[in-house]
Amino acid sequence: MAATVASILIVFVLQALALLAIGTLLFDAELPAQPLTLALALALGAVAFAGLGLAAASLIRSNEGSSAVVNLIVLPMAFLTGAFGPTRDFPELLRAVSELLPLKHLLDVVVGLFVREDGLGAHALGLAIVAAWGAAGLLVAARRFRWEPRER
Repeated sequence: MAATVASILIVFVLQALALLAIGTLLFDAELPAQPLTLALALALGAVAFAGLGLAAASLIRSNEGSSAVVNLIVLPMAFLTGAFGPTRDFPELLRAVSELLPLKHLLDVVVGLFVREDGLGAHALGLAIVAAWGAAGLLVAARRFRWEPRER
């Protein structure tokens, strides 16, 4: 599992660097004021979501069903948490649900660090929530993951 998380982190770092380069070169975006702080928050998010992905993989019994299950989780979470647009006009119930999801807190942290140039301490609760989700995912994965298919 550690090797899987490490490979996910390597790919994530390459993707993040590519996005920063494209934003800077093609769209004249500024680099973050505190790049190390942003990198640490993004690394925490990558590890947390890798843990959640491993937990999902450990619970899904077939390769055929994995894509459908992951899409059923990821797409609604992205819409509910504001990854695709603002959520201020959502009904109160949907905004309350989004507060429970780790992506909402990771997005808030990244916007705070990158756009508002907040310090890491301003987002301690959000980082703790993301870390808790990741730890829970890694715990489930460690207890349930098997390389061999489970009996049906």
